[in-house]
Amino acid sequence: MSSYLFVLCPPYSGSTLLWKLLSTSSNVSSLPSEGQSVAELKALMRDKPWDASVTLPWPRIKTVWERYWDRSKPVLLEKSPPNLIRAQEIQAHFEPVRFIVMVRNPYAHCEGLIRRNGWKLRRAANFSMMCLRTQLENARRLENALVLTYESLVDNPVAACNQVAAFLPQLQDMDPAATFEVHSIDGTLERPITDLNAKKIASLTPDNIAALNEVFGQNRETLLDWGYELLEPGETGNARG
Repeated sequence: MSSYLFVLCPPYSGSTLLWKLLSTSSNVSSLPSEGQSVAELKALMRDKPWDASVTLPWPRIKTVWERYWDRSKPVLLEKSPPNLIRAQEIQAHFEPVRFIVMVRNPYAHCEGLIRRNGWKLRRAANFSMMCLRTQLENARRLENALVLTYESLVDNPVAACNQVAAFLPQLQDMDPAATFEVHSIDGTLERPITDLNAKKIASLTPDNIAALNEVFGQNRETLLDWGYELLEPGETGNARG
């Protein structure tokens, strides 16, 4: 029987990189794109995707996804970012299921939300904190979950792959040295796994940092739970944590 594997990761936090890395395994079948963007489901899943009060018809969604997965493969992979707010529902409807829970430094995360979505600073900061809080809950409550950070993945891809393989042995043939085409602060490029946190955080102005800190400072405990720290305005050297 195949196992379902859901990557739970906020947008602009390395989800595509991790998805493509997992897909280097010959034992993985991935959907052609994010599950929320599959043609038959896009209107449904992209309508208020981040509204946790919306109940999705998971049996229908599962039936559609299974038309795209190669069910002869041991691992069936999906990674739509809004899944992170619906992990408990997914756990109830997919069996056997495993999750990889991943987050990223919130300053780097917010840079992506601001640059890619055009969001205001406070909106980006509040969304980033919601994601970190929800991912803490997912890490604590999900029955079969591996917890990673973007930083641990890019710092040592080999070690990260070893963690994943220990969690799901079918993935031991992943290729941490592969190159991937992903969207980033540098545009769309093909390259090996690369840490872009410092570059993203350096693009934030001192005023940006101060505005983000108005929200982050009220959520210091959540930051510390993930190993992240507040930056002082004008300080960009502590991009790691």
